[in-house]
Amino acid sequence: MRNSDSLGMKKKQEDADAFQILLKSARHEIEKNGVLGLRVVDVAAGAHCSITQIYRYFGSRNGLIAHALGDLYQEILDRGLESARELLGDAGPLTVDKVMRVFVPPRELSFYPFMAVRLQILAVSSTVPELEERLSDISRAQFLKWKAMLENVRQRLPEQTLMDDRAVTIDLLMMMPYYARLLGEEGIADDVYVDWVRKKLFPQS
Repeated sequence: MRNSDSLGMKKKQEDADAFQILLKSARHEIEKNGVLGLRVVDVAAGAHCSITQIYRYFGSRNGLIAHALGDLYQEILDRGLESARELLGDAGPLTVDKVMRVFVPPRELSFYPFMAVRLQILAVSSTVPELEERLSDISRAQFLKWKAMLENVRQRLPEQTLMDDRAVTIDLLMMMPYYARLLGEEGIADDVYVDWVRKKLFPQS
């Protein structure tokens, strides 16, 4: 291997290490001061780096926020999906009662620490376009995973069991209007939503 190639590989590894150190420092600051208390100067100090290095690796303050909070948001969504998969498994027959175990009552859910964190991340994204774009990509991918899991569930229920998965794709995922914005074309169309509400309010019409 030529000397220049070796030096180039070493530089790439150093850059990758510095990138990860900065993200680790950002996570530490989030855990210490909360999502809304994340400050670039503290991240730089915690990583023993300069603010200039943050701009070098992330492009801007917003770039760092998009990476750090985007990673945390992904972890929160993955946790919910994995919890559902553990309860339901990937194969074998299912009953309605077993499927219903996936759903945590709203009051109980409101006490989960990650709920407050997720709301804070969404609040920050409304003022940081780079973060909103990242959350949109993550939300769309996650939405498709949930739809695939729901189809798997449908196929494993008793043949005579009817399942309307709009109870998840509309009622749960669209509880917060901001998700409609994040999901974009992957989300529920306005006319589908209105029709769903109509049938829930006036089932006989």
